[in-house]
Amino acid sequence: MVVFNYISFILFILFTLTTARFQIGDESNALDGTNNAVHLSKNDLYFLNYKYENYQDAKVDVKLYYECLCQGCIQFDKNQFNPVVQKLNQYLNINLYPYGNAKTIEHDGQYEFKCQHGPPECYGNKLHACAIDYLQNITKAVQFNACMMDYKSNDDAADRCAKSMSLDSSPIKTCAKNERGTQLLKYYGDESKKANFSFVPYILINGKLNSGDNFMEDVCAEFSVPPPPCVDLYSSPEYFHENE
Repeated sequence: MVVFNYISFILFILFTLTTARFQIGDESNALDGTNNAVHLSKNDLYFLNYKYENYQDAKVDVKLYYECLCQGCIQFDKNQFNPVVQKLNQYLNINLYPYGNAKTIEHDGQYEFKCQHGPPECYGNKLHACAIDYLQNITKAVQFNACMMDYKSNDDAADRCAKSMSLDSSPIKTCAKNERGTQLLKYYGDESKKANFSFVPYILINGKLNSGDNFMEDVCAEFSVPPPPCVDLYSSPEYFHENE
């Protein structure tokens, strides 16, 4: 599948480059005896442009369910997820769910959370949820939350990571300490329950469960025409060595 996609992409690029020499002519697309250029009709060029624009709009759907103090989640986020998102962000539809194996308990309309790694994780998950909500930019949110996971996802981590990204951590911390953070975590709990997983990180690529072991390759394999970062991957010596 990967090799087929790569070959298709190369052929697509070569064909596109060739069309740069095409001249718009009549519907017969006859060869010009003087310069050997191919005359394409306006309909042909419209079709090529339509295909390219639709490729540009096609995105791979990625969902990540996690909890902020889980060591497996931290390693995946740091070593695979964040680097891939930074490379492929414009080609991905990303959804994060910072809740993991927590439980939501309701008491008289108030919500309490029990997290696998205790209260610090519940608060950290709120920080992650509030960062997503406040930043309104999933690529920045992934980067910010990955940074926080390196430093225990607490207030100090929020301050440090915000400073490194020239952001203000105050609204994120305020959100996590108040009702907004509670409502966001409740929402992510409800969405996580729908996914019905029993472990984290729980990764879905176009709705299919993924181990996360070869995340970049598996994401790239989902494109009918691989975008440039995937072509770079396929052409790297490391990739060919691993797939001999």
